[in-house]
Amino acid sequence: MHDDAVSTAVVDRATRTPDRDRGRWTSVAALGIGATAIGTDMFVVAGVLAGLAGDLGVTVGAAGLTVTVFALAYAIGAPLLSALLGARPLRQVLIGSLVLFGLFNAMSVVAPTLPVLLTTRVLGALAASVYVPAAGAAAVAAVPASHRGRALGVILGGASIAMVLGAPLGVLLAAMLSWRAAFGLVAVLAAVTALGLLLSSVGSGPLIRSTVRERLRPMRSRAVVVTLAVTFLVMTASNSTYTYLAVLLGDAAGPVGLGLFIGAFGLGGMVGTWWGGIAADRGGSRRVVLLAVTVLTTGFAVLPLVATTVAGALTVVVGWGIAAWGFVPAQQHRLIGLGVGPAPLLLALNSSATHLGFAAGALLGGIAVDAAGAGLLWLPAVVCCGAGLTLHIFLTRKDQS
Repeated sequence: MHDDAVSTAVVDRATRTPDRDRGRWTSVAALGIGATAIGTDMFVVAGVLAGLAGDLGVTVGAAGLTVTVFALAYAIGAPLLSALLGARPLRQVLIGSLVLFGLFNAMSVVAPTLPVLLTTRVLGALAASVYVPAAGAAAVAAVPASHRGRALGVILGGASIAMVLGAPLGVLLAAMLSWRAAFGLVAVLAAVTALGLLLSSVGSGPLIRSTVRERLRPMRSRAVVVTLAVTFLVMTASNSTYTYLAVLLGDAAGPVGLGLFIGAFGLGGMVGTWWGGIAADRGGSRRVVLLAVTVLTTGFAVLPLVATTVAGALTVVVGWGIAAWGFVPAQQHRLIGLGVGPAPLLLALNSSATHLGFAAGALLGGIAVDAAGAGLLWLPAVVCCGAGLTLHIFLTRKDQS
């Protein structure tokens, strides 16, 4: 009977698996397009901030609040809403959150004032914070266990595509039409993804249920708290400058050229993600974090000095992308290595720390730009990186003592 079962399984796999596999990976690809839409929404604002501020009649720093509120709502919504919606069917959560995300971006396109735009950004971020973990769960469930890493790679790849293609395309559309076209692009990507998911059978199971208390349990560890503080500080430094890249580069980039710089940052980010993970596996996360944050500190210090030349600015921006996104997998590696909780919960906490850093960075950079101009952006970035580096060294020495 066992031999018959094996034979049947072999025949079934030989005759039906190819079509089934194509359907699975098509569904995973659709999930990845949704991640591209969300990533584009997060990264494109830096390229349209000046036009947005001029159209709505506000300062560039005030316009930067569109980044702050999005990142803050995402950081808070991810753990809370995932816990609240844990018992809902996964497919319902996926499609519902994506439809809402697209709808709120469509509302951003026609927002008449900054307060209205901030409201649509908050609501869109909450929808996005639900979609991303649900998409990861659906991607893992859609493929065999041996291919789960590849499926998650497709979702993460969607964010990389957003940096390299989505955000630069949004900046180009904004230069040709209006900053509103960038949010229109995001709404279209969300609609395409929702349609693809409706035509597929992805997401047949429930989300993994866990309470907010369970999600925050690893925070009892001092090592976890300090590591998350390093993540927060470094991401604050990075986003305090990235959000106002258009103001910093000024005429050296131009409206269309800014898309080139954002794309270069994205390419650096792709290389950094690959390098950071491999380097952490081979040499340990401590050295990778130390090197990445040191490079970032140096880059932020010299960026204002080279911002007037395209070649110099491009060199720093690419190195910045490599260091900033190489830092992320190294921190994930370090958190998991602490062994104080399940890996998914630790990674979720690191994601929240990352987005809190995005929010704080946009706010801090906006204050600096409005108070003293783009020439002072290097100061909060270097201070935050220095603080993160100090905490990292402190934690490393404690571990070794």
